[in-house]
Amino acid sequence: MPGPQELIVIAVVALLVFGPDRLPELARTAARALAKVRNEAARNVKEFRESAEIAELERDLRDIRSDLSSTRDEFRRSTREVLREDVGTPPPPRADDEPPPTDLEAT
Repeated sequence: MPGPQELIVIAVVALLVFGPDRLPELARTAARALAKVRNEAARNVKEFRESAEIAELERDLRDIRSDLSSTRDEFRRSTREVLREDVGTPPPPRADDEPPPTDLEAT
């Protein structure tokens, strides 16, 4: 960053090269260009951050899908095992006058 002496030298050289009539116009044009560059840089930084967030969210989504897939597979495996065990031993028949079984925890 230039100090005050360097800025004075630059101002004097610009005044001599461009003249007092064109200098304000040149300063406005330079300020507009600098504002455009700053706005574009800020927009690019914002897009980069959003892109990084999207990449992180996609990575999290892949992890969640993997977890769900493994849970689904484990559930299917357990269900198959339970069904295999249930098929082998049917419940004993009950007599017609016997009341139906009740689950006290469910009522």
